[in-house]
Amino acid sequence: MNAITDLSATELVQKASSGELSVVDIVEAHIARIEQVNPQINAVVTPIFEQARREAQAAENQRVQGASLPPLFGLPVTIKDSLDVAGAAATCGMLARKDRIAEKDAAVVTKLRQAGAIILGKTNTPEVCWAQETTNLLYGRTNNPWNLERSVGGSTGGEAAIIAAGGSPLGIGSDISGSIRLPAAFAGIVGLRPTSATLDETGHYPYATGRLADLEAIGPMARRVEDVALAFSVLTGRATPDTSILKGQKVAYWFGGGLMKPEASIRAAVSLAVGALEKAGMQAIEKPVTGRVRFSAVGWLAYVDRDGRKAIDDAFMAGSVWKEMRRQRSGKKNVSAESTQYWMSSTLSSIFEKLFDGARWRERLNSRFLEWVGENGVVVCPIHPTTAPKHGWQKSASNLTIDYQQWVNLAGLPGLTVPTGFDANKLPTAVQIVGARGREDVILAAGMAIQQAVMPAWVGPKI
Repeated sequence: MNAITDLSATELVQKASSGELSVVDIVEAHIARIEQVNPQINAVVTPIFEQARREAQAAENQRVQGASLPPLFGLPVTIKDSLDVAGAAATCGMLARKDRIAEKDAAVVTKLRQAGAIILGKTNTPEVCWAQETTNLLYGRTNNPWNLERSVGGSTGGEAAIIAAGGSPLGIGSDISGSIRLPAAFAGIVGLRPTSATLDETGHYPYATGRLADLEAIGPMARRVEDVALAFSVLTGRATPDTSILKGQKVAYWFGGGLMKPEASIRAAVSLAVGALEKAGMQAIEKPVTGRVRFSAVGWLAYVDRDGRKAIDDAFMAGSVWKEMRRQRSGKKNVSAESTQYWMSSTLSSIFEKLFDGARWRERLNSRFLEWVGENGVVVCPIHPTTAPKHGWQKSASNLTIDYQQWVNLAGLPGLTVPTGFDANKLPTAVQIVGARGREDVILAAGMAIQQAVMPAWVGPKI
């Protein structure tokens, strides 16, 4: 990285607004960084560089003329390929959509532009955002910038990779089953999954309707908590929180959360985070992992109803999963094996819908959360039991780890991934902070307290 791409989003906006750095130089520095690292990590799949250059010059002219400047003035950003950007390819990683060009911006992209942000490009995602390894038949696989042999997770893996590598200070992703929080953890950055359906998802593919909308949320990703807080404030109009709201509140924590036991580095990350929150004035309470958390994948599948399954089938544009599996056996596949694996799981959810009451499971989880910490407290726990695994991990291990993430989606709660350091292999460690519905202010404040205590300065990969 160079001096400009080392800066946080907040610092870039401040320096662009004051004239200390020109918007043109900021945008050019990030374009150069993308061009440098992208051949190795394959994160940005649709560059929009020439338009970004024109917008950067226009923004700089605006500043020189003394115009009133918006809150994200001159900030370069990237967008997950599941969200429309006018005039750019809108594939969601699918062969069947390879020629589709978006006619208008997604709702969240419109808000970013109105706030002064400049779109650099779109980033890789598995087909239909339906896998936890970012790979597809159209663009190929995204690599983790900390170790190219490691996964960066999914489905917002392209965003996480390019932000960690310094090519973008801020990005937007979506999270229906850990898709923001998991890649953020593997890449060592910050990712916010707001309360379900907080931000308008118009222009996202696939568009979540009915019960799927209860599970999904669009949210910002960046290298620092204050940058995610800034973006969320701009997108919602809510004030940026401070850590004083944490004093006297409860922090419940656990070290496990799924069928696979956590590594020592992940347990240590939870301990570090809880210690930081205790210093901020919170009351720590260790909680045993309940069955509703440990087996939340079952509840998640039971919650997806018939309409939801049809929406997923339609999004793949390849008939049923059974037809796709026959094509794959004959070597004529339309969808990657990773996305097909998760497509199969959601198709089989009809079995769980008959056996369990997903709606009751959802509300019981939410009620149990409030019993643990109330409206103003948080839960701190792992987002995944290991640091970034090697490519191909999803085929064998993801069914054992997805409960770590899905209990948050099933309950419709906001969750924030915050990096905490590194393991012995120099891979990032992280925790997730979970709050009550609508209390993004509390988890962002907790994230700021943890960041200040354990990672006060950003340390990036040497790619």
